[in-house]
Amino acid sequence: MTNENRMSFREKSAWISLLSYVAFYGYYFWVLSSVVAAGRATSFGFGALLVRVMFLLVVVEVILQVAIALRAPHEAEAGADEREQLISLKATRVAFQVVMIGAAVVCAAIALSVPAFYTTNGLFLALVLAEVVRNATQVAYFRLDA
Repeated sequence: MTNENRMSFREKSAWISLLSYVAFYGYYFWVLSSVVAAGRATSFGFGALLVRVMFLLVVVEVILQVAIALRAPHEAEAGADEREQLISLKATRVAFQVVMIGAAVVCAAIALSVPAFYTTNGLFLALVLAEVVRNATQVAYFRLDA
């Protein structure tokens, strides 16, 4: 693999976050959808599941981020260059739109007296989707520039 095709530290980091979020929170929302389909939404204690999923996500992210930092310590310690900063800003702009749409939908749901299980998880889904979109956008910009 030539140097120009090699993924940068920040691209690897974005991939790790993207895949981790999709895997762990995908599992969380899959379990929730099963609970809703079974008609147990009002009695399901989703807090314990959410804490476990978040804890495992943090552990996996830290291990993988440290691993890639140890493989390229100079890149990990270096500040983001202008291109990487621009990619981050563009990705954050897209993610902001996702979270704002999600928040507006949840506000409407609250106004319509939708139960807290749905509004709480709806807001959390908006945050997760925004983060997935942010990382996917970063990866796309890194790939377009590669």
